[in-house]
Amino acid sequence: MTYPEWWQRFLAALIDGVIFIVVALIVNAIFVAVGGLYLLIVAAVINTALFIAYKVIFEGGPLQATPGKMCFGIKLVNDQGARVNQQQALMRTWPWWLNLLTLLSAVAPALGTILSLLVLVAVIVIFVTFFMDPVGRCIHDQTAQCHVIKAGKGMFA
Repeated sequence: MTYPEWWQRFLAALIDGVIFIVVALIVNAIFVAVGGLYLLIVAAVINTALFIAYKVIFEGGPLQATPGKMCFGIKLVNDQGARVNQQQALMRTWPWWLNLLTLLSAVAPALGTILSLLVLVAVIVIFVTFFMDPVGRCIHDQTAQCHVIKAGKGMFA
């Protein structure tokens, strides 16, 4: 297996993030228009679920890659180099579930602030784990028994 450079994975995630920010802004606008700021918590839960679904559908499907990954010719495979199943793709999204912890700030602001900081630390730790593994697997790749590999030529690399 040939593995992508860290910057390819980072930029792929950035592209997916930009795509999803557009979706999240639309969802947020709908919920604020319908019920005001009070429904932003519901919108945040829906946005998290949509992003997880986005990852599972693209990475666990026939393409094996999100649009961001496709731009760099990288895809997700299992330990044997075959397509991951939906369960592995879902397992790989556990870092995004941490986002839900930040919603507690609406109920208990002090606790929410602490949890938000812990989520930020977790994101940094996940990023750092890329450099600790000899082939650049982040902790969420390892827990789901997945590899992000170079699969061919993408639009940018």
